[in-house]
Amino acid sequence: MFFLRIEPRLTKVVSSYIFAFVFIFVLSNNSYSSELKELNLGILSLSPPSKIYKNWKPFAQYLSSKLDMKVNIIAPRGFGKLKNMAENKQVDLFYVNSHIFYRLKKSGKAVPIAQMYNIADSTTSQSNIFVRNDSNISDISQLKGKTFAFVSPMGAGGYLAPRAFMYEHGIKTKQQTIEIFTKNLTNSIYDVLLGKADAATMCGVNYQLMSKKLDTGELKIIASSSKYPENVLAARSNLPTSLLDKIRTIVISMPDDSHGKEVLTTLNKMKIKKFIPYDPEIEKLTEKLLRSGEFSG
Repeated sequence: MFFLRIEPRLTKVVSSYIFAFVFIFVLSNNSYSSELKELNLGILSLSPPSKIYKNWKPFAQYLSSKLDMKVNIIAPRGFGKLKNMAENKQVDLFYVNSHIFYRLKKSGKAVPIAQMYNIADSTTSQSNIFVRNDSNISDISQLKGKTFAFVSPMGAGGYLAPRAFMYEHGIKTKQQTIEIFTKNLTNSIYDVLLGKADAATMCGVNYQLMSKKLDTGELKIIASSSKYPENVLAARSNLPTSLLDKIRTIVISMPDDSHGKEVLTTLNKMKIKKFIPYDPEIEKLTEKLLRSGEFSG
């Protein structure tokens, strides 16, 4: 039997290296506690800031209580603003549509935390295209030369999916229709009802929710787009991994917590049922829509 004898001086050196490694490892996994005293949650929405704060306050407070860290709600106006804020560490977390998330991720500015699972029990939705009941339009082929109301140029259900659908069916909306952007769902409905637009489009789940608030009895749906991914809860790419993992566990476990269930109920009006693990495979849907709709960049 052989024994390896280590000199005492060498033993001290090795012990020092081991201690340093363990110290750095622990520090790196808990660094957020000393670097970050609070988090900024960015909600990219077309709603007024006051409504955004009201809708997301229960979620921010819940996350704050679980993290033992203040969570502020930020309402950046526009994709460019959010991108710059993420880059400059002015926003840490953000809830955005899948189109915007895809753009941010590809530019290295965002990583996923969790996928939204909607109240229709799906991680995807389809966009409805609708016109007035008394319109002569019954097929999308009749929309050539007509005024077509989208919601926002960076929308998923409000632009990406319906435009891709139109292009797939031979109608290039940028050249063959008059594209307008309403900036919110209510305007989209009223623009068609009042004759400002011949047709409009929005997420099918949102259309159902809006139908409970507004009278859509004078409208008819003439088509539905291909599926597109639902919204994503994401974070800036340089947020500490340990913090990301903790937030991910918190939001995905909300249905298992009585308080979490209550908070999720308040999010139902924004079509959110719960959050589930993010599967990057879903990005293939976005990539297909971008190709079909001939989007650049």
